[in-house]
Amino acid sequence: MTYSTQSIIQRAIKPKNKERLDILCFDTHERCQSQMAKTGHNFYGFRYKDCKVWNTNFAEIPSNYHPIENLYDDIDFDFILSQSKFGQLQISKQIQQQLGLPIIHLEHTIPTSNYTPEQVEMFKSIWGDYNIFISEYARESWGFGENETVICNSIDHEFFKPMDVESDETVFTVQNDFINRDYCLNYQGWQRIIDGFSAKVLGETEGLSKAADSLEHLREEYNKCAVYINTTTESQMPTAILEAMACGKPVVSTATCSIPSFIKHGENGFLTNDEEEFRGYIQQLLDDKDLRDKIGQSARETVLDVFSEQKYIDSWNKVFRNVYEDLK
Repeated sequence: MTYSTQSIIQRAIKPKNKERLDILCFDTHERCQSQMAKTGHNFYGFRYKDCKVWNTNFAEIPSNYHPIENLYDDIDFDFILSQSKFGQLQISKQIQQQLGLPIIHLEHTIPTSNYTPEQVEMFKSIWGDYNIFISEYARESWGFGENETVICNSIDHEFFKPMDVESDETVFTVQNDFINRDYCLNYQGWQRIIDGFSAKVLGETEGLSKAADSLEHLREEYNKCAVYINTTTESQMPTAILEAMACGKPVVSTATCSIPSFIKHGENGFLTNDEEEFRGYIQQLLDDKDLRDKIGQSARETVLDVFSEQKYIDSWNKVFRNVYEDLK
């Protein structure tokens, strides 16, 4: 990486043991960013022209997250955090040329079937200086080895938790843009699977559903449902599954991507890629409340263990501190 003269001078006078780092980032993946803010550092969300703006229906803006529109305010940024290959990483590289800041790139996606081989190769050539993946499956899908860091998403299990609400006995799903993303979310399969069941879906999908009014509304719907279902075919680690599990709900899901790494069939959920089997597991859970409670309790224990908030915070603080130490 080539640093600008301004950057070299700034680094020469940078405090050697800065406690709270100043991280330039973008409004995206709100719940992930909200969890990351719990590391205690300062995050500055750069709002460039036509960019996505933080949606408070997905998460409240943390007190240490500061939206900015000018990169040249008196802020001594330590590095850039990108969470998307589709605009953010390109903007990050432009900023890097001006300010000489290293880029940490958090990759949420995998190469999906709607990409052409040429697009996959292009995406594989665009990376940050430090690359983090949210699952081992994603790391391997992009062709990286064990030297690259994996930090699984974390769920705010103090917020997403079992509540004493009356069940509406529904089969529940949360997906955004469900119909247009049929290639990876399997909307058509979902339609066949829910046929005859009392089903509910939340998420911004024109002609089908709307997003939850608030996080509290979403949490309530998780808690009211009898079974949460996930029909994705190319979504590496759907956050909604983890939120449903944190609320103590049994999950029936396709056995794709990273999902079999944390859902153990018959223990903390059910897995199948056969639609008739899928419907059978839903019916089995609807018919047996004791089984629902048992699977749901095990599901929440999995979230508390595997997707521990403290583990997530510690892992990110280690990455941030290592990058900062590299700058000295």
